[in-house]
Amino acid sequence: MNKRIGIIMILIGAVLIFSALLLFAYNAYENQKAEEAAKNVLADLQSILEERSAQNETTKAAETDIFDENSHETETAATETMPETIEQASGETSSEMSVVEIDGNGYIGFITIHALGVELPVMDDWSYEKLKIAPCRQFGSTKTDDLVIAAHNYRAQFADLYKLQKGAVIVFTDMDNVITHYTVETTNYLNPEAVEKVQNSKYDLVLYTCTYSGDTRVAVFCDRMESMTKDVLNKE
Repeated sequence: MNKRIGIIMILIGAVLIFSALLLFAYNAYENQKAEEAAKNVLADLQSILEERSAQNETTKAAETDIFDENSHETETAATETMPETIEQASGETSSEMSVVEIDGNGYIGFITIHALGVELPVMDDWSYEKLKIAPCRQFGSTKTDDLVIAAHNYRAQFADLYKLQKGAVIVFTDMDNVITHYTVETTNYLNPEAVEKVQNSKYDLVLYTCTYSGDTRVAVFCDRMESMTKDVLNKE
């Protein structure tokens, strides 16, 4: 009887080990897929931004030539269309972020975390399937200072998020080529139901991912930096 129980226990142990190996292999496969997908999308986004930048420079040059030739008429037209007050001018600014579609998915830009050696595209909205490709915007915008980005704890995504220290610099580049710098203020571990603490944190940027157990979430809370020097970037 004891021998039979021993054999059963050995078999159970073997099944558990085999299951763990399968899970490890599956996670490694998913991580590799996500890493390759993110690299391809990131290259496409950066190429689009370069093209847009070149087009903007060409447009500015053309507008300058027209202004030089017709300076009086241009000045008069500009005066006629100028908003009457500062409030009117600010009221015309949209808080929506530009979205670029690649392979059927929308992207609002990419995030760079120098301290972790990470640069990743960010999707416009989120789902569990989209998280397998890249980090996703869950709430907010860079323009309203309430952006929340979620990602898997893949090695190629936010696996090392917990390592970020206060003062670390995070850079977000949107699809209008507007670059926003943030600095890490604090890191917390939250339960999965703590939506309010993430969505209405009062911080300008929140990044979060699951812990390996899946029982809690690692959330990094950041504030926008008004200015950024090359010295600070080089240190990061």
